[in-house]
Order: sequence, then C-alpha cells, then structure tokens
Amino acid sequence: MNHFAPPSPRAKAPSRWIALACNVGLMLMLALAFGGWFTYGCQPNHLHEAVGTGLAIVTGLLCLAMTLVGSFVFFKHLRRDSSAANMLGLAATVIVGLVSTMGTPLLWFMSGLGRVNLGGFGGWGRPLRIGQRTITPDVKVSSEWAKGPRPNVNGLDNVTRAILRDLWLHDARKEHASVPAFGQVAWQLLALGAPSDLVRRAHVACLQEIDHAERCFALASAYAGQDLGVQAMPALFAGGAELPKDRSRALIKVATEALIDGALLEDYNAELARTALDDVRDPAAREALIRIVEDEAEHAALAWAIIAFCIAEGGAPVSKALSETFARFGDEATSLYDPALTRRVDALADKSPLYAHGRVRFACAQPVFQARKRVATEKLASLLAAPSAIRDSLAA
Repeated sequence: MNHFAPPSPRAKAPSRWIALACNVGLMLMLALAFGGWFTYGCQPNHLHEAVGTGLAIVTGLLCLAMTLVGSFVFFKHLRRDSSAANMLGLAATVIVGLVSTMGTPLLWFMSGLGRVNLGGFGGWGRPLRIGQRTITPDVKVSSEWAKGPRPNVNGLDNVTRAILRDLWLHDARKEHASVPAFGQVAWQLLALGAPSDLVRRAHVACLQEIDHAERCFALASAYAGQDLGVQAMPALFAGGAELPKDRSRALIKVATEALIDGALLEDYNAELARTALDDVRDPAAREALIRIVEDEAEHAALAWAIIAFCIAEGGAPVSKALSETFARFGDEATSLYDPALTRRVDALADKSPLYAHGRVRFACAQPVFQARKRVATEKLASLLAAPSAIRDSLAA
C-alpha cells in the first residue's frame, strides 16, 4: 500500500501579459504627467493647486499599484524559472515603477505649484485668460483695426520690414486681446461689489487698449504693405469672466490675477517700453510707445488698487494667497515672441532700424524685470501691512 500522495501540481503563474500591461500603463502615466507639466507647469496659468495635488495623489497610487502587480507577476515566474528573461523583466518593472511612482506625482504637483515665469517681454497689455488658456486673435486682411498713424517705411529693406511687421503684429494681437481682458475685470469687479471708481478705471483701460491695438495694427500694416486686422474670436463664446461661487475664493482669483497680469506684467512692460524711447526715431512709433508707456503704468496702478480692495474685503486668506503667488515668480525675463521670430531678429546684422521704429532692445529685459520686481516686492509688503490705508490712497 502506497502511503505517499503524489505531489500536487504547482499553481500556474500569472500571465506575463499582465506585467507587460502594467509597464505600458506606468510609461503612459509618466508621459501624461510630463505633458501636463509641460502644458501647465511651464506656463503662468498653471493648474489650480488642489487639482495638481489631487492628480499627484491619484496617479501616485495607481503607479504604485501597477508596480506591485507587475513585480509580483515576474517574481512568481522567477521562482519557477530563473531565466535571464524573467530577471530582466523584474528589474525593468522595478525601475520603470520607481521612476513612474516618484516622477508622475512630482510632475503633477509641479503643474499646480510651478514657478510663475512672469517676466515675459514681447507684446503689451493684459493677458486674456479663458480657463487655463491665454489667447490672442488670429489675423486677416482688413482695415477695421488699422486706424493709427503710419510710420515712414522708406529706406527699409524687405527683411527688416518683414520683421517689423511681425513684431508689431504680435503686439497688436496682444493689445486686442487686452480689450476683452479688461472687460472681464470690470465684470468681476461688479460681481464683487467694488467701488465705482475701480469699475470706471477698468472700462477706461478697455478703451485705452482699443487705441493701442489700432496703433499697433496701423504700424504692422504699413510695414506689411496691406491693412491687417483680426478674425472673430469664437473662444470668447464660452465666457471667461466666471468667478468661484465662494466669495473668498473669488476675491483670491481676482487679486492674484491682478498681481500677475497688472501689478507686475503691465508695470514691467510699461517700463520696458520706456527704454525704447531712447532709440525710437519714427514719429508714429514714438507716439504709440508714449501712449503705451503712460497707459500701461495706469493699468498697473489700477491693479494695485484692485489688490488692495480684495485684501480689505477678503482679509487673511487673500493676503496669504498673494504672498504665495508672489513667492512663485521666477527671476528671469523670458521672451513671449515666437522662437522663430526671435531667431530672425538675432540673425539681423543691423538692428538699428528696429530700434528706430520703436522696438525694444532684448538686452534691456532682464535688468528692467529685476528692478520692477524689487519695486513690486516693496509695494506688496506695504499693502499687506496696511491694506485699508493703502486702498484709500490708491483709489484717491
């Protein structure tokens, strides 16, 4: 009689396809996180902090789960067969898993907390934000917006004229987008019950941006040899002036956008445009620059008044959000121009005609940015220390 039972068959190891799917999933999660960081973390309009943190937590847990499942599958196969293929599969899964589990949450977190590289020169005016996008209108042949003084183009070669056309056209599109941007500001101020003076100044700024856009389109049209204008902007159909229902969050949104887009960006660009006045010789370009310098400085002052109003209304939460937002500003002035256009400017042997027609020397950007950031640091500190008194002085 046989007292020994036959050995039970060993349980079948899970399919390697499961581990392969986990590895593909890990790489996909990492690629999506990198895309999110590139789209939002590198831009001023980064993801909301809560969204970035939430995505970081969820994707981190998913990556950890896929890493554990994939490693378990290859471990089971390795116990049955210690082949090089199984060892390589386990090692690859662990490496991909560690990189994805650590990198994916970090990238999403940075998408919500990335430094705001505000110092963008190239185009005046307040940015137009629709959701997470900053938009400008497309161009068409039209005389409807080219209504300012025209420059003297005699003596300019075709290459220089083309560069001047594209530089001023870039600015014209930015100025045009600032018109609805200040419309949004006025709408939001009314929603928050702001004083009439702030609402009036927002509407005046809107009219000033129309004037800037017309002048820039006129300059660009002269260099192009044909009138240029804008196409319709269907992106505005979706709105863009919406505020959070919670009043505190609404005040934070208005205050931080005023800090980014007005108190810093418009102030910086006003001072940068002022440097071009030393070189400009064309009367039409000079007149446009003078208007831009004066009006953008007014818009920056309006932004500080809006910030003071929001602090007085919202108190500590608004002050905290402003401090955190300002702390995330980068220290480098970057170009907002298309890289191809920047390369064309750099390749131009004689840049003096650009400066004579109102263009800024790129070398001026960084020192002006640093100087205006120091001014903004002092203003914000004073405002946070005594919001009510400074609000009254700014509104006066």
